[in-house]
Amino acid sequence: MNDTAVRWGIIATGWIAEKFAEACQFEAKRTGKSALLAVASRNEGKSREFAGKWGIPRAYGSYEALLADPEVTAVYIATPNHLHTQLSIRALQAGKAVLCEKPVSIAARDFYPVIKTAGDCGKFFMEAMWMKFNPSFRKMLSWIDEGRVGAVRHLRSDFFLDSPYNPEGRYYSKEFGGGALLDVGIYPVTCAVMVAGKRKPERMQARLKLADTGVDLYNKITMEWDSGLCADLSSAINLQGIEAFRSAALVGERGSILLPLFWMAQEAVLLDHEGNIAETFRAPFECNGYEYEIREVEACLDKGLTESPVQTWGDSIMVMELLDQIRESSIT
Repeated sequence: MNDTAVRWGIIATGWIAEKFAEACQFEAKRTGKSALLAVASRNEGKSREFAGKWGIPRAYGSYEALLADPEVTAVYIATPNHLHTQLSIRALQAGKAVLCEKPVSIAARDFYPVIKTAGDCGKFFMEAMWMKFNPSFRKMLSWIDEGRVGAVRHLRSDFFLDSPYNPEGRYYSKEFGGGALLDVGIYPVTCAVMVAGKRKPERMQARLKLADTGVDLYNKITMEWDSGLCADLSSAINLQGIEAFRSAALVGERGSILLPLFWMAQEAVLLDHEGNIAETFRAPFECNGYEYEIREVEACLDKGLTESPVQTWGDSIMVMELLDQIRESSIT
């Protein structure tokens, strides 16, 4: 193991932790700047099974044991949403850099102490909004910045998935921070504020359809900016997730951009004013797409930064405050 590598500990062993482990192993072989050192689960058997699958040297039966390991320099938090803030704070206090899965908290007020702790401890913290490091998503933003479509006037972004109803599962549990808005709606909202230049909308309306458990099954959000941009956003955990409802499209005064499967896009399509394809940017994932956020953490730590310039603490706060506002002002 390279002495200068980011020595990762993974907290939790679900499917998203599997994706991260795969990408981390890919990066370890590619550059040696990251290394998987430890994994922790509340179930030691699951931890050992996960470690065996991914060749991880250390398996712990508690999160506390991993955080106490002095050789772990960074942790990836992949637990259900309701545990993100408390584990982030504990990891920062233990001297670890932290990459925490989105959403960073259930409500914005819960996230403020995380940032205070990161600042007080002088430690790196970043929300794992992997979409923002995706080359195709970044190409869309660069086309906008270059004026390739003129002033953007309309954005449509949707994220539907169809998860079987399970009141005790994480998607449908209010206790676990479930619901469409927190789990998948955060992607269209983030897409909108990025297209708007990292600015909150001046006007917003929302409608939520609730499950018996109290979480939202479906949401419909309209955002408007004084610049003239209007965003039409929606997400769901109970509707068929065909590609048409997992994509983003924006229209400017001189052209438009399509981003199929926008949160995990591997291509971006630029169209001229008449709808003809002007340019297609293709960027197949080198591994599974998680490698790009890992590289961002590596680069930030190498520079001694405590926050990413791409996914700043302010970015996370802005989106969490918008999600709060959507829930508070929505019609059910």
